[in-house]
Formats: sequence, structure tokens, C-alpha cells
Amino acid sequence: MKYPQDIYLYKGTKVTNTWIKTDDIKNYSPITQVYGIVFNDNGEILVCRESKEGSWIIPGGHPEEGESIEDTLKRELLEEVDVEVEGIKPLGVQKVIFPDNDPDKAIYQVRCVAKLKKLNPQTPDPANDSTWERKFVPASEVTNYVKWGKTGEAIFRDAIKLAKQHITS
Repeated sequence: MKYPQDIYLYKGTKVTNTWIKTDDIKNYSPITQVYGIVFNDNGEILVCRESKEGSWIIPGGHPEEGESIEDTLKRELLEEVDVEVEGIKPLGVQKVIFPDNDPDKAIYQVRCVAKLKKLNPQTPDPANDSTWERKFVPASEVTNYVKWGKTGEAIFRDAIKLAKQHITS
């Protein structure tokens, strides 16, 4: 099977991202990030950025020792954008390879879909004391905000499909 892939430079190092749609994430390790594609009742997707100059992304972050994917996502969403979610479903993994390193030592970033449960008043992120900008955008326009190339387009296409089946219906 051919998976969507992008190659780009990150701090002078060539990086390859490959999107792998799967709900069986236990076969992928190490997991270094967990991010959520959060849908509201209108089928819109939550995007955020740390500052006005920053790029729009979806919220998430690094798992802490012994933390489950679901617990990581819930904690990161509360810390960064002050939202509570329910109905978390794994969508897949983004395989990341730094070709200057050993390709057998790929890292994986989990992507999940979730339904907004509660939008709380915003507070500063405990990691850096900044208050993230957040907003919901139409699902059909999310790639106008989060510009992650072919892999991002595939991730959001798969997320929208899964949300229609399990989250927003």
C-alpha cells in the first residue's frame, strides 16, 4: 500500500513524514507526540497557535511516562487550549524519519479524532505561560490553516470521514 508522504527540511536536516491510517497504534513505537483533531457539534475543527506570528496547528503534545494516548490527549488539550473532549478514537500515525539518522529508528506521532465536550475559559499554558489562540474552522477549510502538505491533507480527509461516522453523527 502506498502511503502519503512529504519530505522537508527541519533545521537543516531532511525529514520524511509518512501518514499511516490505522486504529491499531500499539504496533508503533516510540510514540513521541499525540495530537487531536477536535470536532464541535457543527462539524468544525479546532485549530490553535501559540502566538499571532505562529502557524496554525492542531493541539497536542508529548506523552509523559506511563501515560495512555487518551490521557496524553486530554491533558494536552486542557493545558494548551482549555478544552475537554470525549469519544477519542485513534486515526493513525505519522511516521517520522530523519534520514541523517538511522531509518530503522523512526518515531511515531499519533493522531486521534475527538468530540468537543466543553470549551473552558482560557488560561496560560503551564509549560510556557502563554495563552494559545484557538478557533473552530469549517472542516472543508482546515488545510487552509494547518499546512502540512500531502500527509496533512490525508490526515484531515481521514479525520473528517471518521468523524462523520462516529463523532458528529
